[in-house]
Formats: sequence, structure tokens, C-alpha cells
Amino acid sequence: MKEVAENYLKERISITLPILNISVPCNTTCVIMSKYRELLSIESFRAQLEILDSLLNLIEDKIYTLKYELEEKFAQYKSNINIDNLVYSVYKMIEEGGSMILGDRIYFGDREIAYGDFITLMNVHNLIEKIIKSDSNIKSLCDEIRYLSESTWEHFEKNIRRSLNEG
Repeated sequence: MKEVAENYLKERISITLPILNISVPCNTTCVIMSKYRELLSIESFRAQLEILDSLLNLIEDKIYTLKYELEEKFAQYKSNINIDNLVYSVYKMIEEGGSMILGDRIYFGDREIAYGDFITLMNVHNLIEKIIKSDSNIKSLCDEIRYLSESTWEHFEKNIRRSLNEG
């Protein structure tokens, strides 16, 4: 069992959160489906995974809140927007920087955010810029998602690691 635990800690298996593609530690379901399922017999490990599960649920709730907020703000452009790509792009621009490419469509990296006539694209582009610069609610949601996502790895390194080293 000690060797399995050491391999688990070295491998740091992860899952990807929806829409934002953020990598976080493997949750309970993921561990059950993995070659490390026998670690669930360690009670302290299972308890730490349950805490991680709660944290991941909170992050997902925040992601879907962000999506809902952006859907509301872009409701009039709904037929011209890929909402998941918009959510991803706004999050990345707020948390990591970067810019959109405006041409016959709006892109962030390789993700198409919007399409339509020139006026629609300009309005969408300007609204995204305004949100990124001055919408404190959206910025706050993005910051919370980033902070909570980073804290999942801290939880893995401190608490999950300790539960396996003691178990």
C-alpha cells in the first residue's frame, strides 16, 4: 500500500474543470476509476478527498455563476456568441492577460468567441473590453475561481500527502 501511495503522490493525477479547462487534483470519483482506488481504504485519505470534492463543487458553482452572469450581459448577442468560449476567454484575459483578435470573427487564441456583421462584432468586442476593465463582480468571480483552483493543489500537497504518509 505504501508503494501505491507513493506512486499516487508522484503521479499527481488530475481532472479538468468544465469550460475553463483548469487542471485540479483527482476527486473521489476519479480515484475510484483509477488504479489507485485501493487507497480509499485509508480513512484519513478518503476524508481529505471529500474535502477536495466539496472544494471542486464550489469551484464548479462559481464557473457556472460566471457563465450565467456573462450570458445575461450578452443576451442580445446570444445567437452570435459561443458562450463557453466567451467565459473561457474572459477568465483567461482577467487572470492571465492576453487579447482578442478582431477580424471577420472575434477570437481569443484558437477559440472563436463571436461571429456576425461588423457592427455586432464591434459591440461584442467593446462589451468584453468594458467587462475586463471595469466589472468588479466578474473580476471577483474570476479571482475566486483562480484562488480556489490553486488551493486544491495546496490541499493535495499538504493534507492529502499527509493523510497518505501517516496512513
